[in-house]
Amino acid sequence: METQALVKVLVVEDSITTRRFLVNLVNNTPDLMVCGEASNGLEAIQMVEQLKPHVVSMDIQMPRMDGIEATKQIMAIKPTPVVVASAGLGQKEVDFAMLAIEAGALAAIEKPSGSPQDKAKRDEFLQLLRLMARVRVIRRNPNFSPPVSLPSPIKVNLKSSPELIVIGASAGGPGTLAQILGKLPENFPIPILVVQHLSADFVPGFADWLSRRCKMRVRIPIQGDVPSAGEIWIAPGGKHILLSADRRVMLHSDKGNQRHQPSIDILFESASNVFGQHAIGILLTGMGDDGAEGLEMLYKRGARTIAQDEATCVVFGMPAAAIERQAAEYVLPVHQISTALLDLVGYHRLNSHL
Repeated sequence: METQALVKVLVVEDSITTRRFLVNLVNNTPDLMVCGEASNGLEAIQMVEQLKPHVVSMDIQMPRMDGIEATKQIMAIKPTPVVVASAGLGQKEVDFAMLAIEAGALAAIEKPSGSPQDKAKRDEFLQLLRLMARVRVIRRNPNFSPPVSLPSPIKVNLKSSPELIVIGASAGGPGTLAQILGKLPENFPIPILVVQHLSADFVPGFADWLSRRCKMRVRIPIQGDVPSAGEIWIAPGGKHILLSADRRVMLHSDKGNQRHQPSIDILFESASNVFGQHAIGILLTGMGDDGAEGLEMLYKRGARTIAQDEATCVVFGMPAAAIERQAAEYVLPVHQISTALLDLVGYHRLNSHL
């Protein structure tokens, strides 16, 4: 019988006690093994090159070089999946985690502990290492600036003006969303609903982090809210978000047969049913295929649809699945998507009198 290869994990952690705990946790898991231990970012970069781990568990605040800079260098020198192991869920820690994701990390999770009440967090941490180890990441030049260019010609349909934008993102999504949504004006004329795959505990901190990068208001909706212009709503962790026939937000705790909760497909299908051709659907960087089927539903109902292109994706999984289904009307690099949205909603035409 052929033995399954173990997932090699590099544990980067400056606290000796915490590092010992994480190393033992990983090594006591049958399909995982620690291939190396680093106490700072400089050691991490060297070990990634020497040991070629499948995935890195990355601390953030460390001496000599922090985890943000280490992640940036790893993605430029030897691209390897990085999972941020955050010291906590305070806003400062979440901000650091989001900066690491902007630098190229795929996901963030709070460090588990050895307490009996923390078993679920330990299991989630180990499962995240397994999942991220399978992702093919691309080389990222830290000094790269995208060329200034005009987006592909956007055809505006004056007969079916958009009334809602729905966006789905996964691995690499926080930084991508900040790039796109941060360029939209405060008086953007329609609401935006976002599903970002993220550990549920990080969602409130992520929403706060994103709000400081956007002119539009960012918040997490509650049951019964009605989306309004000038607002970006982030789906709460651990609940599906969809829209009722009277265009109110509904939150469902039942995961059903979906792989993710919240599910991008469920939001997109709901937007297709309620808004039809008056919606815009956008599928961004992420592993797997969540959102591809939903984007296809939107496209077939006459909605405008956009998929992020391969060159600017951290992980070209979800957009690729949508493109394969021929569900994307436009395939655009991240730096062109905000301009495309302004064109699609007729922002300059609506504000020409100002």
